[in-house]
Amino acid sequence: MRNQKKRLYLFSILIFIGGFLFVTIPSQSAEGIEKTKIDKILEKSAEYCEKLKSSSLDFTCVEEIAERIYYQQQFTWSHLRPTGFFHKNTYVYDYQLIRKENQITERRILIEENGKKKNEKDAQLKTTFFNHKYVILGPVGLLSKSSQQDYNYKIIGEEMLRKEKVIVIEATPKPHLIERPSHLFGKVWIKGDDFGIVKIEWNQVSMENFEKIVEKAKSLNAEPQITFVSEYDFEKNGIRFPSRHFIKESYIGSDVLAWSPSSPSGGSKKGTMRFKRLETTVTYEDYKFFTVETKMIR
Repeated sequence: MRNQKKRLYLFSILIFIGGFLFVTIPSQSAEGIEKTKIDKILEKSAEYCEKLKSSSLDFTCVEEIAERIYYQQQFTWSHLRPTGFFHKNTYVYDYQLIRKENQITERRILIEENGKKKNEKDAQLKTTFFNHKYVILGPVGLLSKSSQQDYNYKIIGEEMLRKEKVIVIEATPKPHLIERPSHLFGKVWIKGDDFGIVKIEWNQVSMENFEKIVEKAKSLNAEPQITFVSEYDFEKNGIRFPSRHFIKESYIGSDVLAWSPSSPSGGSKKGTMRFKRLETTVTYEDYKFFTVETKMIR
C-alpha cells in the first residue's frame, strides 16, 4: 500500500512538471516559422545570384521576337459591324553576351526581319514600344545580397511549375526605393531543391515609363493591365538562362462601346471591355557557350 502511494505521488509530480513545461515553453509561432523559412530562401537565393554574377556567362543564342500591335477603336451604335486588326513584326537576332573585366556587353546581329534575310551587325532592337536588356541578370537586381536591403519579401505559395516544385515569393520595395526609377520588383518562382530562379513576373508599376502608360489609359477611360514575365528554363552548370520574355499591354475600361471578337454576334458590345494594345514575345534558343565556369566563392 505504501509503495502504491509512493508511485502515485511520483506520477503526480511528473504530471505537474510536464504541465509546467508545456505552459512555460511556448512552441514557435507561425510568424516565427514563416520568418525562418523566408530567411533561408533569401540566403540561398543570394548564393544563387552570387554564382550567377561570378560565372563567365559568355554565350550566343538565337533570339526570336514576335510583336503584335493591335488596332481597335471605339464606335457608336450607328456602326453595324466595326472591325479590329493587328500588325505583326518578327525579328530574328544572333544574340551574344560577353563579360570582360566585370563589364557585360550585349551584341546582336539581325539575321531576319519579317521573313526577309538580313545581315545587320551591331543591330539595335527594332521593337516598337518595349525594349529589353540583360534579361539573364533579372534575378540579381531583385535577390542578390546587396539588393535584399531594398525590398520586403513574403511567401505567397508553393506550386508545381513544369513538373518542378517551386516556392513563390513576392518582393515589394521599401519606402526609400519607391521614389527611385528603374527598380523592378514583383513575384518570383524559386526551385525548392537548388533555389534557382525559374520565373519572375514583374509588377507593372515598376516598369520604365509607366507614367506614359497611365496617361494612355486615361485617354481610353480605362486602367492599365500589363503582363511582364521573364522565364529561365534552360539550365547549364547550375545557372538558369532565359528561355522566354513576354510583355502584354492591355487596358480595362467600363461603359465602353467597342468591337468584341468574343461577342456571339461578332459585333459591338457595351460594358466592361479589355483593350489589347500590344503583345511581344521573345524566345531564346540554340545556346552555345564559350566557357561556363564558376569562380570559387570564399
